[in-house]
Amino acid sequence: MIGSTKPRARHVLVLGAGGIGCLLAARLASAPDVAVSLGVRRPTPPLRFVHGDLTTHPSVGVVNDPADLAPVDLLIVATKSHDVPALEHWLRSAACADAFVIVAQNGVEQVARLAPYFDDGRIAPAIVTYGAERRRPGVVVQTLDGTTRVPATDVGRFFAKLADSSELDVEVVDDFMTAMWTKLAWNLVGNSLTTIADVPVCAVGQRPELRELATGLVDECRRVARGHGADLDELIPEAMLDELATYAPTVHTSMWQDRQAGRPFEHQAISGAIVRGAEVLGIDAPYSRAVTAILETLSPGATMCPPERSTRTEVTSA
Repeated sequence: MIGSTKPRARHVLVLGAGGIGCLLAARLASAPDVAVSLGVRRPTPPLRFVHGDLTTHPSVGVVNDPADLAPVDLLIVATKSHDVPALEHWLRSAACADAFVIVAQNGVEQVARLAPYFDDGRIAPAIVTYGAERRRPGVVVQTLDGTTRVPATDVGRFFAKLADSSELDVEVVDDFMTAMWTKLAWNLVGNSLTTIADVPVCAVGQRPELRELATGLVDECRRVARGHGADLDELIPEAMLDELATYAPTVHTSMWQDRQAGRPFEHQAISGAIVRGAEVLGIDAPYSRAVTAILETLSPGATMCPPERSTRTEVTSA
C-alpha cells in the first residue's frame, strides 16, 4: 500500500556479555522484527555464537555507552547479581526510561535487586535453563539446550510475544514461584558443589559423598521455599542427581567457570538466599550456611552483597 510504513523493530538491550547474556542476545537477534544491542563495559569483538557444529555471527550491536542507544523496549539484565550496582549508568539512562525489564539472574530476589531503578510492575525475573560458556570475548558456545521461563505478568507476556519469532524459547509459567525455587535448588547443588569440589556437573550426581551433601542442601531449600509460598516436590533431590549424573564431563557450572577465571562468585544470590530465607522463618540451614561460608572464603576478592530488601519474590499475576 502506497504511503504505508514498516512497523519499528522492537529494541532489546542485553546487559551482560557472559555466556547467558550472549546466548539470549544471539537467539533473540534471529527474529526479523527485533533489534538487539549488547551493552558492554569495554570494547568487545562482534558476537560469534557456536551451537554444535554451527557457528553464526548474529546481528547484535555492541555498545559501551548508553548515550549511544536508541530507546529500549525491553532490557534484559544478565550480569551476575553482585554486578548490578555497577550498571547504574545503564539502568538510569534515558534510553531505558520506559523499558520493561527482564532479570535473567540466579536466585529468588531479582525484583528486589532492580527495584531501586524501576517500578516493580515493570520488572520480571526469568529462569534460564540453557547452558553457555564464553570461551573468550565475543565467542560464546551453547553447551545445553533449554528454555527461558517467565511469570504470567504483563512483562513476562511481553517478553514471550517479542521472542515468538526468534530462536529463543520463552515459556510463560503460572506457578512461577515454585518454578523459581526449583531452579534455585538446582543452582544450590550444581553451582555450589562443583565449585567447592572443583568437578564437572556429572560428578555431583555420580559421587556418593556429593549426592549426600546435595540431598541435605535440597532438603533445606524445600523447607525454606515452603515458608515463602513454593511447594517443591519431595522427590526432587533424587531426580535431580540422577539427571546430573548423565551430563557430559565437559559441562560445567557458571560458578565453576568463575573459579577458573578468578572472578568473584555469585554464592550470596544462591546459598546465601537460603540462609537469609531461613533466618526470616526462624529455622536453621546448616548445610547452606557451611556452603556459603566456604564459597565466601574461596571467592576471589569477594565482598558481601548488599542486603536484599527481602527474600520474597514480588511476582503477581496480571
